[in-house]
Amino acid sequence: MATPMQRPRHLTETTTRMFAKISTLRLKTDEDGIVAVEFALILPVLLMLYLGLVEFAQGYRVSQKLDLLAHTLADLTAQQLDNGSVLGQAGMDETTIQAIFSSAIPLMAPIDVSTIQMTISEVDVEGTPSNAPTTWNAYVYWTVSQNSGAPRTKCKNANTPLLVLDTAPISSDSMPTSYTQPKTVAVNGVNGTVNPTVGAVIVADVAYNYKPGFSFVPFNWSQKPTFAIKKTSYAPVRNSYTPNHILYKMTSGTNCNAPSL
Repeated sequence: MATPMQRPRHLTETTTRMFAKISTLRLKTDEDGIVAVEFALILPVLLMLYLGLVEFAQGYRVSQKLDLLAHTLADLTAQQLDNGSVLGQAGMDETTIQAIFSSAIPLMAPIDVSTIQMTISEVDVEGTPSNAPTTWNAYVYWTVSQNSGAPRTKCKNANTPLLVLDTAPISSDSMPTSYTQPKTVAVNGVNGTVNPTVGAVIVADVAYNYKPGFSFVPFNWSQKPTFAIKKTSYAPVRNSYTPNHILYKMTSGTNCNAPSL
C-alpha cells in the first residue's frame, strides 16, 4: 500500500510525458528566435546588394554626364561662326576656347572639374582626288587640352593621316571608319554607297577616374578602386565658309600650321 507522500509510478511517467509534449509544442510554435537568426543571416547580403546598387547608379550617372560633356564641348566648338581673319570665316581664340571648357563646371557638378581631362581638336577629312574622291584621309588641324588631356597626334603639316580604326574612346591617333571609308547602305531594298563627308570635324575627348564612395573593406580592398571612364564625341564644323575650317587663334594647345584659309 502506497504512503501518502508517494505517487503511483504510472502517474509520474504520464506527467513527465505530458510536460515533454507541452515543451515540444512550445518550441514548434515559438518563432521569435528563428526570425532573429534569419534576419542576422540575410542582413549582410541585403546591405551588399544595396550598396552595390547605389554605387552602380552613381557610376552610371557619372558616365552619362561625361557623355553629355563630350557632346557639349564638340557641339559648342563646331558652332563657331565668326572671329576669323576675313568675313564669314570662323576662328577660335583663347577666350572662346576657355569659355567652352568652362561649360564643364555646371554640367559635371558636384564633381571637381580640375580632375576631368579634356581635349578639343579639329580634324580635317580630305578626299583624293578632290573632284571625285576614291580615298579619304583625316588630319589634325589643331588640338587644345586641359587638365593633362591627351592631345591628338598626326598633324596636318607633317602630312601624316590618322589611322582608320574603330576603337574604344579615347584614341588620339585614329578616326572611326564612318568618317574615312565608304559605307554600303540599303534603301528600299536597293544597296547604295555613301561616301564620307569631306570637311572639318570637331573631336572632343574627356576622361575621368571614378572612385566609389564606399571603401569595400569586407572585400579586402585596402584602397578604393579606380575606374577610368572615357568618352569621345564628334561634331562637323557648321560654318558656311569654304572650306569650313575654324582658324586657330589660340595661345594654348598645338597648331598644326594649317593654312589660314
